[in-house]
Amino acid sequence: MITNRQTKVRVHTVAARSFAQELSAALRLKGQWFNVCFVDDRDIRRLNKEFRGKPKPTDVLSFPWQDGGLSRSRTVSQGEGQGGRWGEEFAGFLGDIVISPEAVRRNATAAGHSTWNEICWLILHGTLHLLGYDHATDAGEMTTLELDLRARLGLEEPKGKSKAKSKRQKMRGKAKPAVVAR
Repeated sequence: MITNRQTKVRVHTVAARSFAQELSAALRLKGQWFNVCFVDDRDIRRLNKEFRGKPKPTDVLSFPWQDGGLSRSRTVSQGEGQGGRWGEEFAGFLGDIVISPEAVRRNATAAGHSTWNEICWLILHGTLHLLGYDHATDAGEMTTLELDLRARLGLEEPKGKSKAKSKRQKMRGKAKPAVVAR
């Protein structure tokens, strides 16, 4: 599901849904799914403060649906989750990705590429976190996969790295395990 709960930056939800489907196919996520929600800076700032202790807006947050390191959807489908209370409704559910198009637009402008391209990168980045990848601890595995998928999906490379982009990259990996930010 792709939802847009902000009005400050135009987001093409149909195109985002199409990209998420293409990404799911590239990752072979048969039967697995995730949500993407676009929110304004105020809402992502609140979430970033609540879940990461950082009272500032960020571009993306990932909220994996996990239980003890196993996908909660797997546990539920095996009848072990919450006494079966979740039923099959969440079978295959990976989690939620929350993106602030305002932050995306600022970062894309500073890095010299399109807002749409940055949105696609963040959907990809957030999905990898939902799958359990962590660029802060995996010795480059997530970054290698992310760059490979960017190429396979035809996403353009940045025209040049800006100081803002470099600063964001240095900040990566400082999130708490349950909520991952780029």
